[in-house]
Amino acid sequence: MCGLFSSWCSERPENIQPLPPTASKRTYYRIKSRNYRAIGVHNPNLKENKAFISMTRFFMDEKVPVPEIYLCNLENNIYILEDLGDQTLFSLILQTGSHKEHSTELKQWLRQALKELARIQVMGGKQMDFSICYPYKKFSRDSILWDLNYFREQFLNQLAIRYHSEKLERDFQQFADFIMQADHDYFMYRDFQSRNMMLHQNTLYFIDYQGGRKGPLQYDVASFLFQARAALPEELREEMLEYYMEKAEMLTPINRSEFLQYYYPVALVRVLQTLGAYGLRGLKEGKQHFVKSIPLALQNLRLLKEKNTLTSDLPELGRIIKELSLIKNIH
Repeated sequence: MCGLFSSWCSERPENIQPLPPTASKRTYYRIKSRNYRAIGVHNPNLKENKAFISMTRFFMDEKVPVPEIYLCNLENNIYILEDLGDQTLFSLILQTGSHKEHSTELKQWLRQALKELARIQVMGGKQMDFSICYPYKKFSRDSILWDLNYFREQFLNQLAIRYHSEKLERDFQQFADFIMQADHDYFMYRDFQSRNMMLHQNTLYFIDYQGGRKGPLQYDVASFLFQARAALPEELREEMLEYYMEKAEMLTPINRSEFLQYYYPVALVRVLQTLGAYGLRGLKEGKQHFVKSIPLALQNLRLLKEKNTLTSDLPELGRIIKELSLIKNIH
């Protein structure tokens, strides 16, 4: 890593600081020399590295604000990135606290994120070479079922929630079939949330898009607006959804009633997948940050229970969601 940094800037690093670990196997380091600074990344997954580098170059060509790649050594699974600092959009949301719906600054950044998202999705859907995507090229029926089974195995089973396996599997299959009817001809970021947006020199930058693939518009908007720890007020969430649809329909034809028909079911899949992640990282691995996020995700689940009439056709899943919505806290 030090050698790669020196090859890039012709200076020896004077300080190397490991950054906090993430849920992935990637490790990050802030590297500084006398006149330069960068982020060093080591990721043992070569295919994921190639996807990230290819997507970054594509986005930079399209003027999407992403970190510049200074130099890479894929033989050793390392690369050097532009250092965008430490302030994320998520940290701004936390600083704003209970005044989120009244914060002019926050609304401006949320709008900026959603406006850029619409462009990324539509432009990427038309121009990206999806063969570069890893681990999947598209958000398929199998992807949806994987998310739903992840929720069952890592959340329901961890809490010992009782369910009828065959009936739940039947509901999962029907749920996936319904979502697959949405238009999937767009770029899907997959983890579009405020932790993956950096505020640097008055510009909003996007990171961690290497899991992107072809998919529906609704998924990324739902990921963003229903991010559990962000806890956006419902009024603000609805306002931002309206803004997103206005910007997206400037770029591609959108039938709003059809868009919303799939939006809330897709949001439900995302929240269930998130609960699966919290179950694995929190309940199973004991990481308290994830445990503390569970009540917020359950709050989103309660809201989506009211928004999703589809669950009346999915009796076992609907029953489970109703049971989970009554849980107030996890210990």
